[in-house]
Amino acid sequence: MATITTEPGAAERPAGTARPAIARAWSAARNPARVIEELSAGITDCDPALITVFVSSNLPYEDIVGPLSQAFPGIPLVGCTTAGSLTCESYEPDGSIAIAFDRAAFSFETCLLTNLRNYSMAQGGEAIESAYFRLLRKLEPERENFFAMLLVDGLSRREEEIAASAYAALDEVPIFGASAGDNLNFDTTQIFFNGEVLEDSALVVIGASSRQMEVFKFEHFRPTEQKIVVTSADPERRIVWSLNAEPAAEEYARLIGVAPDALTPEVFAANPMLVRIGGEYHVRAIQQVDKEGALHFYCAIDEGIVLTLAHPEDMRDNLVQNMERITERIGRLDTVLCFDCILRRLEAERLGIKNDLLPIFRRYNMIGFNTYGEQYRFLHLSQTLTGLAIGAAP
Repeated sequence: MATITTEPGAAERPAGTARPAIARAWSAARNPARVIEELSAGITDCDPALITVFVSSNLPYEDIVGPLSQAFPGIPLVGCTTAGSLTCESYEPDGSIAIAFDRAAFSFETCLLTNLRNYSMAQGGEAIESAYFRLLRKLEPERENFFAMLLVDGLSRREEEIAASAYAALDEVPIFGASAGDNLNFDTTQIFFNGEVLEDSALVVIGASSRQMEVFKFEHFRPTEQKIVVTSADPERRIVWSLNAEPAAEEYARLIGVAPDALTPEVFAANPMLVRIGGEYHVRAIQQVDKEGALHFYCAIDEGIVLTLAHPEDMRDNLVQNMERITERIGRLDTVLCFDCILRRLEAERLGIKNDLLPIFRRYNMIGFNTYGEQYRFLHLSQTLTGLAIGAAP
């Protein structure tokens, strides 16, 4: 499969044409050498200030990330394992993606957070704030549009704390992020940093640009009248034992009208629940049901909270409407970096609309990956599409 780039290659572009501010590449290959070749070819026409790399957990990612970082010495490389790729040509469990941000239009600083099992919000906030100050000290005056990207070990269950500490440390900087995935195996998820592959870690990437941009969050659900109370839970592990004082899986299955043994990721994707925070509804999606009948969630869950069953709207119409609103605000789009919950792709597959989404991805230059959760501002969410829309050059 040929690489996908935002601009023609150096040999094809007319003489005197400026190099792209953002170069994108995607590979469907499974052989590491071929993946590296295709990704490198797609981003060599750029002078990167930062390279992001997202690789399906189905692939030998360790054999891809290290050599790819070595091929671009001195350039920060960040990324993670995924539950699939989203490009103009593919919406699948496999694939590798690279996105390079040219230093002529972008500046970055990174903060690596390790040992998340013992994460301290105070210490994490100090490290994030220090990276922010480093960026401010080196920043060119015209780069006044800021953003922060979080990449978090998707099995760490520390997304809420990291998002909250980043939100406190970064003042008014818009934040978006993703939890690394492993294609619903729930075994191990990895963060990539300068060629290293790390568990129990997270990255905060703080950027600034002269380009117009917008951090966004979309979901395609509306609340119903059906309310559900969490009556027994383990908040630390995001496990719910009972709903409405009944065994959790049995009660959830009864409410959505299926048998408990029919609960699958596809059923969870079609029937999420919502929680109301700050006057807005946010999705609380179920990850899996265990053999004891407890429900495991992708996001924070606690005893006593009231959940609301959700009803889906058309994902295609919702995506077009939201992207058109962004286009109206910031103009023609160069690239839209997308962090898309794995449950959205499962829903698209179940409904048979996956191929209908590809022309929409193409229309708005969307590229990204399937996640185990998304961060937006100070919140950790699920079954949403978050990301960064970057405007084209004036």
